[in-house]
Amino acid sequence: RYEMTLFERIKADQLAARKSHNGLASSLLTTLIGEAAAIGKNAGNREVTDAEVVALVKKFVKGMDETLGYLGNRNAEATAVVLAEKDILAKYLPLQLTELALRHAVTSIIATEGKVMGKVMAALKARYDGQYDGKLASQIVKELV
Repeated sequence: RYEMTLFERIKADQLAARKSHNGLASSLLTTLIGEAAAIGKNAGNREVTDAEVVALVKKFVKGMDETLGYLGNRNAEATAVVLAEKDILAKYLPLQLTELALRHAVTSIIATEGKVMGKVMAALKARYDGQYDGKLASQIVKELV
């Protein structure tokens, strides 16, 4: 059975958004597809990897978070658009570990790897890459090491 790549899934969703006249999703996904394709092209004309697409989606979301911070309560309409865009992108990100689950993961890694921050962070990345907030993970590791 063929498993669709994340990039292919985004392209299919963009086509569906165009067909259903969802301008917001269509426009956002078209931009995402263009940037993702450029990553693959710049890396020697190859297909972009799922990890690269996830990193790109995270970059988009981070930019949206910055925009939301800038907007504050000044423009409800623009805020609603940015929140809608974040909702569209959320389905392309891996599920995020809760703080409790992250603490448990760090604790179990410390039990096997020892109390060396670099080793713990490397093991965390190897096992849960893309599934946690890096700042929070670093804070938890510093607290427990």
